Amino acid sequence: MRVSTAAMQQNMLSQIRSVQSQLATATEQSSSGVKSDSYAGVADSSYVIATLSAEISEASAYADIAETIQTRVEVYYSTLNDMVDLLTEMTSDLSGALSTGTDKAYGINESAGAALETFASLLNTQYEGRYIYAGSATDTAPVSVDAADYAVITSPSTTDLSYYSGNSDIASAKVADGTTIEYGITAQEDAFEQALRALNLAANASTDPVDEDALSEAMELIESAAAGLSELQNQVSYTQDQLEAVVDMHIDFQLAAEGTVSNLTDIDLAEAVVTLETLSIQLEASYSVTAQITDMSLFEYLR
Repeated sequence: MRVSTAAMQQNMLSQIRSVQSQLATATEQSSSGVKSDSYAGVADSSYVIATLSAEISEASAYADIAETIQTRVEVYYSTLNDMVDLLTEMTSDLSGALSTGTDKAYGINESAGAALETFASLLNTQYEGRYIYAGSATDTAPVSVDAADYAVITSPSTTDLSYYSGNSDIASAKVADGTTIEYGITAQEDAFEQALRALNLAANASTDPVDEDALSEAMELIESAAAGLSELQNQVSYTQDQLEAVVDMHIDFQLAAEGTVSNLTDIDLAEAVVTLETLSIQLEASYSVTAQITDMSLFEYLR
């Protein structure tokens, strides 16, 4: 049996320090749940982790933009529904006025005038402090049906956009690299112009005697406007589907990328516990051996 030497003691102390370092790392990993609190601790995977982390942040930002646009699109759909309901009621009023069989059509001017104001207010809808039907001129109400801005219309009529003060810019948003979705609608759409012109005609048509030409034209314009509104609703629904698909795409990517990052950075807790226990036992054994070596004496072997 050999006697302890300084070299042997130094080697044993070096091994102990190594085990102590491994034990400290294992303890920190078990506590934090990650392999390292810096990229230095996962050097082999640091580029992939950094790249995926940046892409996860970008995908999250794009998803937030798409979800914000979804809420604006929902407002478009809601106001379009209200417009359809309004024109449906007006169609009933006009039918009544044209089928009374009398020389008078009581109340049609008043109901059409009220509908004209309501339709205009729907086109002046604000959301998030923006007039959504104004193009890019979102800080100013785009529609005015006051007599000073929108003169009385008589039959036969022609297209009249004098009520509109917005512009032709269509709102859009970049929702992914290389993907931009147009979602805006302006109040100068044909369906809106026809609806407002029909209501203007009916609001100002003679009712004593009944101006059947004006009311008939108003009815035709409303029918055309209703068809146009239906197309706009389909357009809005399609845009909503596009945005939903974009959000799902970004969420799916985030989940997959986060899983990859987790695999590269997180520890297996069960494995970490076993490692911790193994290193603890190893360290205790090293301490014991070191103590035995230190207690060895040359004199004990020379008696």
